[in-house]
Amino acid sequence: MRPTLARTSSALAAAALVAGLLGLGATAPASAESGGGASGVPEGAPAAAHGKEPRLRTPQGWPFAQRLSRTSGTGRLHGGASYWSDFVYDDHGAALPGGFALDNLALLAPEQGVYEYPTPAARQNGADVFVAAVGLDDRASYWRVDWNTLADPRVPLAVWALDTDGKASTGVSDWPVGAGVTSDGIDRALVVSSRGVWLHDLRRGTARRLAAPTVDRRTRSFVARVPRSVLPVRGTWTVRLGAGVADATGRRLAAPDGPEGFSIPPGTSRLFNVAYRTPRQEKAVVRDSQTAGLVAAGEHVLATLPVSSQLGVDGQARFVTGNFWMEDAQADALAVGDVSRFRQRVRWRDLARERRTREPLVRGYSNRWYVSRLRLGQGVVDDEGGGTGDGRPNVLSRIQPYSVYVPRSYRPGRATPLTWTLHSLSVNHNQYGAYDPQLMRFLCEQRGTICAGTLGHGPDGWYLDEAEADFWQVWGALGRGFTLDPERTVMTGYSMGGWAGYHLGLSHPDLYAEVVVLAGPPQCGVSLDADQLVSPAFGGRCTTDGTAYDLVGNARWLPYRIGQGTLDQLVPFTSVEQHVGRFADAGLRHRFVRYPAEDHLIFAVQDRFATVLDGLGTPRRTTRPRSVDHTWRPHLDRRDLGIGATTAYWLSELRAADRGPGSLARVRATSEALPGHEHQVVTTGPTPVASPLPAVRTDTTWRTGAALPQRQRLVLDLEDVRRLTVDLRAARLRCGARIVVRSDRDSRVVLTGRGGRQVVDAGTGRTGARVRC
Repeated sequence: MRPTLARTSSALAAAALVAGLLGLGATAPASAESGGGASGVPEGAPAAAHGKEPRLRTPQGWPFAQRLSRTSGTGRLHGGASYWSDFVYDDHGAALPGGFALDNLALLAPEQGVYEYPTPAARQNGADVFVAAVGLDDRASYWRVDWNTLADPRVPLAVWALDTDGKASTGVSDWPVGAGVTSDGIDRALVVSSRGVWLHDLRRGTARRLAAPTVDRRTRSFVARVPRSVLPVRGTWTVRLGAGVADATGRRLAAPDGPEGFSIPPGTSRLFNVAYRTPRQEKAVVRDSQTAGLVAAGEHVLATLPVSSQLGVDGQARFVTGNFWMEDAQADALAVGDVSRFRQRVRWRDLARERRTREPLVRGYSNRWYVSRLRLGQGVVDDEGGGTGDGRPNVLSRIQPYSVYVPRSYRPGRATPLTWTLHSLSVNHNQYGAYDPQLMRFLCEQRGTICAGTLGHGPDGWYLDEAEADFWQVWGALGRGFTLDPERTVMTGYSMGGWAGYHLGLSHPDLYAEVVVLAGPPQCGVSLDADQLVSPAFGGRCTTDGTAYDLVGNARWLPYRIGQGTLDQLVPFTSVEQHVGRFADAGLRHRFVRYPAEDHLIFAVQDRFATVLDGLGTPRRTTRPRSVDHTWRPHLDRRDLGIGATTAYWLSELRAADRGPGSLARVRATSEALPGHEHQVVTTGPTPVASPLPAVRTDTTWRTGAALPQRQRLVLDLEDVRRLTVDLRAARLRCGARIVVRSDRDSRVVLTGRGGRQVVDAGTGRTGARVRC
């Protein structure tokens, strides 16, 4: 059971809830079945980004070749069937006054629906529709539901509500089996559980039991086959689908539980999930629902007042208006009991003719899904770590969601830049769509880039282990679904997402063009005292290998933009200032924006980051620098997850001698055959900025100086390096080039790219060699 807080429908109470959660006052300053290799993903990305996506098998009892849409809330036709991909992890039922849930999965990404499962067999996700499909052959129609979680087939029950004549004036409006919802013109209903299939004639008030469904636990599917002699099909039907928990008989819906201390009122809908909702209905920010309308009105008023607009307090309302789990429209409809607008038209002639339609392309904000290679189990498990998280995967099932923003300028086949928007602790992949719509418009629409954010299997993975594997797998999914430009990738993130900017950016600096860190800690976990990790989020690699300080030198060719509030109560300003000092001391390009009146939580929802982002553009990554200085943490290498050190520009196959917790390995490499220039470090500022938020900005850039002399010579300085590979062609080293290796241990240097493979075994000290061809 998840802990909750009470919710009211009044604007004042909702505003008080937001302010209380954030510790603020109102005026406080401060193709779906298999995936091949992904194109558009840089070659140096870890194996998790390049691996083949697992195939979704066709369920038993389903005689059609399947083609699923990758965008949640959309569908397509293929080979005699109509397929719909529903949102996942959206099975939260109705939004009810007094039951607003602040669960312990993602405290700052609240659910609008308040239902809890009455049985632990549901794994907190037991009635979550993933795919709804209708098929037709010469003898029967087929009705299929794929569940996101099917740990126990006795848990879910699906209700298909069928308007068979397209007339709202005929039939009935009440759904059967205790669903507690209405939609006009229902003539028939098909009720499907693991224990049977029942065809209801709602006009006559009769029910007929049909052949049992095919239950495929491997694909987590129910398939009901209905002979055409029993249910004749013709014309165009309006189809709706709802799902809940089956009662002991398997014929009716069981009542949901409410949050702790709250009972679901009698007569309320028993549906946890309703399919056929679109991205236009489930928008990232919902201001017109009964639960958010008054709060949105208050937000509008605050935004028009000069003082509150400057402070950004209007953004606090987005805690309520944000659609974090893509279920606000569903929750509102179930609360009033009318699901009429969630429907799909099924033209039987299209199915009989096996009509095919393409994968829908949704521009703007949406959610997509991929099939994870990780096998973590099923369902959702509670976060046991409280406010700091437990660092374990909490969202386990094989289907994992991610957010996407596709700009209007996007054209398939034309390489488009990618911008990552990585979420904070206790939020989820929809954080920026829900909290920071202005930021998304700038990053995605105005810059003409595809934006994406990952869930990371939960709210507190800190982009390590399984959460990092999720990031790379999403990159692979994006490469399969869109035409990406691998030369122009920018990473952005707030708080824990800002930590990802350090962790992922510095670990793989050759993959990105620029990194933006907003209120990001330079170490994993919640710290209260500068460099001292007083209160780590959890143990393991977060504690032993969770600092970015030693990796700052990796940013030589990767510019950073860093914004930090001096009043930040979770990420101490002194720790960030000290970290930025390392960039400055090394003469690295960066922008540092100090916000003297900003804390951590208000800053996140003000949606006013222009001072950090000004002039960002769509930069290109550096691929062949003359000098490479790269440090990595070998203990973060996880071959079982396909993550870890890979390349550093023209170096690859990086292997360390010591792979224990806290270990570091370093390579400094210079190919004097590559062109290069001297750089003069130029710092401007600190410069005061008044708008959109008071800030002080400092920029450090380079002024290009004289060209460096070129000759055929490679110098490698190795610390705790067991092995690495040099791409001679990328380093522009020809036959006969001189090689100098200085190492603190026995090391192996492999030379490739000149028609063969040469091995240089270097001992402790200095070793010389030449390139043989």
